Order: sequence, then structure tokens, then C-alpha cells
Amino acid sequence: MRQMMSLGGFVWSLSEGTPYEGLSRTSDGGWVTVPRYSQKPISQNTGQQLENINITGTWFRGEGMANISKLRALQAKRKPLVLTDGYGNNLGLWVIKKLEEKQERIIDDGTAFVLGFTIDLEEYAGENSS
Repeated sequence: MRQMMSLGGFVWSLSEGTPYEGLSRTSDGGWVTVPRYSQKPISQNTGQQLENINITGTWFRGEGMANISKLRALQAKRKPLVLTDGYGNNLGLWVIKKLEEKQERIIDDGTAFVLGFTIDLEEYAGENSS
């Protein structure tokens, strides 16, 4: 099975019916601008901020709702999770900061035919992080 990414045992994969459509990753260089009296501001590096990843996608029918339930169960653990990319590279520990779903085309039993999702991850920094 080919995977796009995995988080704490949850696998995003086309063959598993759990693909994502978009991913954006934000990293900060640690630079801030400090104002100074009567002269130009000075740039200082105060240390890199935590990285963030935003994943978006669309799933369908009951399978999509089950996938969201699995992600919510991971989020409910309130623990850092290992994130691995599709090449098997360990990206370290990450936390689920936010999980958003948008259900559309609901049928009579409450199942959404279309389920859009967004998950925001933040790099986990423990006491030994540098």
C-alpha cells in the first residue's frame, strides 16, 4: 500500500480511501524586527518558531464520516503523534491543533455524501527541543 502521509497510525492514502487534496507547511526563520529610536530598526534572530502543517481534503459518504471519527479519536488522546511522509521519513512529533469538518448533501439518516475536512498540525516541542 502506498501512503501519502501517516499520523499516529492514521494513514492518508488513495488506496485506503483517505487521500488529502492539499497540504501547506509553514516554517519561520526566527527573525524579528526591533524598533530603535531615531534610526532604522535592527533585525534579530530570537529562535525559530514551531512549524505548522495544514491538510485539506474531501471524503465521501459513511467512509468519510468514519475517517473523521478516527482523526477525532486521535485528537482526543491529547498526545503528540509521530508524523511520517510518503517516503517513510519521520517528521517528528506533532499535535492536532484543530480539526474541522464540513458536511454537505446530508441524506435522511444523517450521513453526509460530501465531507470536507481541514486539519491543522503543529510541531511538538518538548523540554529537550532545540
